[in-house]
Amino acid sequence: QLIFALQILLIGLAYGQLVPSFTNLSPHQNLIERRYTGFINWIDCNARLPVLFYYFADRDRGNYPRPSRYKLDPQISYSCQQKTTSSYNGGASYDRGHMVTANHMDSNPQSISDSNYITNIAPQTGVLNKGAWLYVEEVIECVRDIHALKVYGGIVMGNDASNDIFLGSHGVPTPDWYWKIVENTVTGDVIAWLMPNNFEPYRDRVDRYLTTVKDIENKSGFVFSHFTDAQRNKLHTKSWDIPPGCDFS
Repeated sequence: QLIFALQILLIGLAYGQLVPSFTNLSPHQNLIERRYTGFINWIDCNARLPVLFYYFADRDRGNYPRPSRYKLDPQISYSCQQKTTSSYNGGASYDRGHMVTANHMDSNPQSISDSNYITNIAPQTGVLNKGAWLYVEEVIECVRDIHALKVYGGIVMGNDASNDIFLGSHGVPTPDWYWKIVENTVTGDVIAWLMPNNFEPYRDRVDRYLTTVKDIENKSGFVFSHFTDAQRNKLHTKSWDIPPGCDFS
């Protein structure tokens, strides 16, 4: 119990020191900031979806199992959450996509339990969820054992109404884009991806979606205060490699 309490304290200290400052120029002006154990989500009450997230990823210290059940967050008004935690059954292949992946929260049971709140879930195609998005999650899982990382991410709703097939069942639109920014706290290197939420972003196509922080800020409307001009305009031509011998657990 003492070790677990110290883990929570250390995570809380690191997490509290690194909360990002940003200007919200997005369409999402009715935001709820929800501080979970190990990560923060900003939830748009009108859309009933998490639209922005942040966490600090340092060395993997555990392997607690992910709960099988998705759940509503009792600290958030139910009118600001999806109508149901059930799977997305709309005749198309959509997953309950985690914004903050459970695998990065497995150092203690509370963190990984929090990752299964529906306020951390949005409609995501199976291709994206198991493809390019998963590759980036695996990169973070492995590189964090070498250098601590700051991870920012979110969605862009876009204007494609043809994929909004869960408005009736879940009360939510379907994001057109998912994005992620990863900052190496040791080297200062920053890498960013903007991925379409469709049936194209397979794992081997991840480099197609590399972009700049500036591009993500322009498209999402969330402008982060601490990035330098060099970081904001850095465009990688190749995604970070997964280090050999990495343990994905």
